[in-house]
Amino acid sequence: MRKLLRAGAALAAVLGLAVTAADELRVPEPAVAADPQVQAPVWTAETDRGTSVFEGIETKPGSVEVVADPKGEHGDVYRLHTSGVPEGSERVRVESRGHKTPDGGRLRFTEGDTYYIGWRSMWEPLPTKTGEWVALWQLKDYGSGAATPPLSLRARGDALDLEYCDPDMKTTQLWKIPLPRDSWNSFVVGVHVSSDPGKGWVRFWHNGEEQVLNGQKQLPAATLRADFVTDKWGVYRSDGITGEATAYLADAKVGRSYADVAG
Repeated sequence: MRKLLRAGAALAAVLGLAVTAADELRVPEPAVAADPQVQAPVWTAETDRGTSVFEGIETKPGSVEVVADPKGEHGDVYRLHTSGVPEGSERVRVESRGHKTPDGGRLRFTEGDTYYIGWRSMWEPLPTKTGEWVALWQLKDYGSGAATPPLSLRARGDALDLEYCDPDMKTTQLWKIPLPRDSWNSFVVGVHVSSDPGKGWVRFWHNGEEQVLNGQKQLPAATLRADFVTDKWGVYRSDGITGEATAYLADAKVGRSYADVAG
């Protein structure tokens, strides 16, 4: 081996190439193995499947369609748009609901499950008003006992916050930043599903950084009050807000760990 290295150095000298001791000792780097902790998501919002990736679409009034990312950053994305004109006594809403797998199965979160939900959102236009709210993402329960969502990401005036509603219907603001409009922001919510506030918990990341929720990174929380929970993206707002609104959604996934859905 040493003879071969000396021969190579001599040939390099003949050819006018610089050779150092480091060059003589260098060996190929081993291939880096894939992270064994990363698994395929259990659900992905594949835009080529259109809205069939969702269990349902709620348009009161509005539309959900696949369009090219207006920022040119994330390929095809979902555009959820409402004219903002109420239909009768219904509150204005345009939202996706739940998740359907390619085989037609429905993904629902029940007692004891742990899931991580990751996505990117951009909002523009998004009219808001001080003292009013716009729900942009919800962890919503269904069945007997369903009420105010256990978790919701909401715009209130010029702020974006994450809100928790406990089994007694008391709401607590867990996190808050200035409302970002017309730019992509990434989110991951980790949730252990339980009706027991001593067993359930919530974790939250914004733009790749884990956030502190009411003083804790893993917040104990009752995340189930009914038969199951699932999540919703879009625009759902209180009655005091008027005007058109659009929510863009990209890279939505559900997995068993943060690594499965981040990025």
